[in-house]
Amino acid sequence: MGKWRRNIFKRISSILLLPLSKWYMSTERTATVEAITVTIKAGVFHPTLFFSTKFLLGWLKKQALQNLSVIELGAGSGLLSVYAAKKGAIVTASDISETACANVQENAWKHDVKIAVIRSDLFTDIPWQYFDVIIINPPYYPKMPSNESEYAWFCGEDFEYFQKLFFQMKRFMNAASKAIMVLSEDCNIAIIQSLAIQHGFYWQMIEQKRMLFEENYLFEIKPGNVHEQ
Repeated sequence: MGKWRRNIFKRISSILLLPLSKWYMSTERTATVEAITVTIKAGVFHPTLFFSTKFLLGWLKKQALQNLSVIELGAGSGLLSVYAAKKGAIVTASDISETACANVQENAWKHDVKIAVIRSDLFTDIPWQYFDVIIINPPYYPKMPSNESEYAWFCGEDFEYFQKLFFQMKRFMNAASKAIMVLSEDCNIAIIQSLAIQHGFYWQMIEQKRMLFEENYLFEIKPGNVHEQ
């Protein structure tokens, strides 16, 4: 597809995709990925509607996770948390949405895995500890969320989500920790990267994939000048 056609297609899709996605997610669904079937409650981000969750899952598949402490921020249905727990990780899943937290717990019970589920706005209510791996599939549209389900989409008009994330995250990381964040070319990566660097993080793209008309990226984020707490 030529660049100009791809751009037109993206503009049309951006107008239609969000309302259609919200409509689809207004009803409870199920999804199966890597032999893991999860329930997705109404209003919770659906892990297979977009490429981001599968992209992160592909990264997790290649990692040795046994006995590593892993947290999934904004866990949604908990698919990634369940997968990591099945690989032997010590998993915490958090979400600002009470519905999403109940959803993660239900899917953990369904797959007989232990996941510490905590309702939290990013790290605000997470008990202090170091995490080896932090998994982040963030909201990135610059608009203030107006209800619980919109926290999965909107990061605030001034990227408040990322400002708070990078302000809080270093305290939960030691020198060996890393965060893996998925972003698409549809968001303002330059601003997000700038905020990370301002808060003293090292930022590196580790993988790039095109899905249909859109480039998707995995970024590894590591803390600089980590001090023991």
